[in-house]
Amino acid sequence: MNRSALLLLTGVLMGPACAVSGSSGSSGSSGSSGSHWGSSGPGGPLGAGSTGRPAQHTGDPASGSSASGGATPGPPAPCVAAASDLATSLFNGRVLIHLPKGVELVEQNPFFANLSAAPQSTSCGTPVRYGAVGFFQQPAGASITQVRDTLLELRGIPADAVTWSEEGTRGRNYTAAYTATADAKTGAPPVRGWMVLREAPGDKHAYFALFETDEASWDAVRSVFQEAGKSLLVKPRALQGPESIQPAPAPEPTKPKPKAKSKAAGTVSAK
Repeated sequence: MNRSALLLLTGVLMGPACAVSGSSGSSGSSGSSGSHWGSSGPGGPLGAGSTGRPAQHTGDPASGSSASGGATPGPPAPCVAAASDLATSLFNGRVLIHLPKGVELVEQNPFFANLSAAPQSTSCGTPVRYGAVGFFQQPAGASITQVRDTLLELRGIPADAVTWSEEGTRGRNYTAAYTATADAKTGAPPVRGWMVLREAPGDKHAYFALFETDEASWDAVRSVFQEAGKSLLVKPRALQGPESIQPAPAPEPTKPKPKAKSKAAGTVSAK
């Protein structure tokens, strides 16, 4: 990875989102924090001021049956966070990914996108504390674990504070869950995250996706983070749009300076 790309990537990985844009692959609400669970208010489902009496069940509570022979409804099924049905297109169509529903990314530059606001909530209300997708030039001679550690360090998480699990490697493709301990210096809480590193045939770049949440919410969003990571698709070079970073224009050719007129031979200047 060249020095200029590292400096640019460091700035955007650790900096906040600075713009908001619509994304074709996100649905639900974005840029919000907190829970989306509804509330029926102090008066119950009928609203404040309800004076109705609760229903009386005469059947056997243990069997869940009523006097009329019907079954008592059980508790509703828990909400399961899911990935969006539509893919989000990034970097001029170079990368496609099905983000968790409710999550929206914005491009900070031609090779990095992160949350439009942090935290955001999935369709079930669980928080996504950090999310990013991007690419960079493959470091020459670096192992996949060295690339992994460098990426998190650019994120602001030192390698010695991370524990890895559920690791999977195939060539230069890598997936894993990570746990980062609390940072006593900055007061940052513990982090649970999912990383995807992917290569593309005939492409000199490494592509990545990162999704993070807090310790208490990990079990609720782990599967949707993995689902989003699996959907990360890099188009073959032949199907990609033009390079987002255009080369600098060639300098204009220097025009030759006009020659100074010399005095005609034999000319005598007047005194």
